[in-house]
Amino acid sequence: MALTVMKPKQILRCLTDLGMTALLLGQMAYSVTGQTVHEWIGVAAFLLFTIHHVLNWHWIRSLGKGRYTPARTLQTALAFLLLVSMLAQTISGIAMSRHVLPFLEVPLPVSTARLIHLACGYWSFLLVSLHLGFHWGIFLGLGRKLRGGHPLPSAGRIVARILAGAAAVRGAVCFVQQSVADYLFLRTEFVFFDYEKAPLLTLVELAAMMALWVLVGYLLQRLAVRLTKQGGHTK
Repeated sequence: MALTVMKPKQILRCLTDLGMTALLLGQMAYSVTGQTVHEWIGVAAFLLFTIHHVLNWHWIRSLGKGRYTPARTLQTALAFLLLVSMLAQTISGIAMSRHVLPFLEVPLPVSTARLIHLACGYWSFLLVSLHLGFHWGIFLGLGRKLRGGHPLPSAGRIVARILAGAAAVRGAVCFVQQSVADYLFLRTEFVFFDYEKAPLLTLVELAAMMALWVLVGYLLQRLAVRLTKQGGHTK
């Protein structure tokens, strides 16, 4: 039913973004996948990342046009930082590849590539989550369409907010417990993987951390839109 309210390009865009999100969780779950699968997931993620930019080419072409409101400025900054992080992650990953792309020679020492891949892997995870949250209104709009244009009942909104809050709190706890900030800022050069942890629990904790930053991205988008409207009223 959801597909009937969307245009073909919107369907492809949503499927691409959902695929990227799923692959991102798989990439971060190295203790579950192992090296070979991790590399194949990286290749698939890069292909979807490329398709995502092709589908959004009209947005890229319009970067030099129009006025930059707070909302547009934040969205563009997030997209630029994510592009840089993903490219650095991809190049460093190719430099370290032992199974999928060992024939591609990148003039980058493995020791340097490992540090870049470590930091950019976690930065990409955080930035993708923020980016997803910044566009969460699209999913809310789709839900409204599925309900025939009717808003979510008050009880449903309360439940949704409680669930989102609970997931974000759990994500914050995991973020601190797993010392993710140390990896983001390279305060440590090695990642600790708990290979004894159940694979499902690993994925649940990653999803919770993603939910945390999706919520932060959504709130930032709401704040940016409010600032944009206030700026428009003051002119």
